[in-house]
Amino acid sequence: MRIPPGAGAAPGTQRLREVLAGPLILLASTSPRRRALLAAAGLEFVCVEPGEEIVGTGSPADRAAQRAAAKAAGAQLPADLAAPDRARGIVLGVDTVVDVDGVELGKPADPADAARMIALLQGRTHVVHTALAAHGAARHGTAETAAPRVLCARATVRFAPLDRAAIDAYVAGGSWLGKAGGYGIQDDAGRFATCIDGDLDTVIGLSVAGLRTLLVALSSGPGSWTGSAGV
Repeated sequence: MRIPPGAGAAPGTQRLREVLAGPLILLASTSPRRRALLAAAGLEFVCVEPGEEIVGTGSPADRAAQRAAAKAAGAQLPADLAAPDRARGIVLGVDTVVDVDGVELGKPADPADAARMIALLQGRTHVVHTALAAHGAARHGTAETAAPRVLCARATVRFAPLDRAAIDAYVAGGSWLGKAGGYGIQDDAGRFATCIDGDLDTVIGLSVAGLRTLLVALSSGPGSWTGSAGV
């Protein structure tokens, strides 16, 4: 039976419409790779300015989770965000780190730093952690923002052996710019980097399976929750 819109609707009708419409992801990220992954997954989203990126403490996975939470908590939501969209909106912060024996490799500062990282990674395996932190847009800016739902996905990547000439040629191509560990497996590095365990999208920068798990957890109501995927 179709329920007509407007006044006099049965209690819960608005909530039903929100559920049927699905979540609106408010992606607190400037990464084109994450936008592409959400679009390919068929999820409705808009990009918003993320909160400040912090250093974090603890293991590489811990720091990724803390940074994802900070990006979501400090996200700048559109001032004109419609009430229905705010009601179904999910603010999502994401952070990806490359972990080599418990040491984080961040984004290279310059070509020499990129060459150093690739030289460290070549001929061996390492771990990539992608953390997702989310809270309801309706609660953005409240105390609940400080206790988001957090999930950390994990994947293992193997690099083929590379000599100095191959490393220099890769760095000269410039695809290391702005990427943790100095590489993007979906770009030129795909010639020598292979995801051998976990999901490829975790390495690219956003675990879609992890996000779906997180959305289910959020649908159960407010409150902190931490999970993992691909471990």
